[in-house]
Amino acid sequence: MKTIKDGWTWEEMSFAKWRTAVDRRLEEIYLITINDAGVDDEFLMAHWIEKEPPFEFVLWYGNKYDLDPIAIWSAYQIKTCRPRP
Repeated sequence: MKTIKDGWTWEEMSFAKWRTAVDRRLEEIYLITINDAGVDDEFLMAHWIEKEPPFEFVLWYGNKYDLDPIAIWSAYQIKTCRPRP
């Protein structure tokens, strides 16, 4: 049976690979990196040890710190940047 590697389900991976997935997802959703967020490896390691999937961690982190996803700003830009008739 083939495992789906979607970032939402846990799969055995090294900490480095997990951290990279978290960093990419933070950039995709919130346009920030792990460094921008000020998150240290000790904090990340605790979540990796608990086998929290990367995308779940990013969702939790965004909710905890009330981050706005890029989708909100894209929708705002579309609404406010339309030419007037």
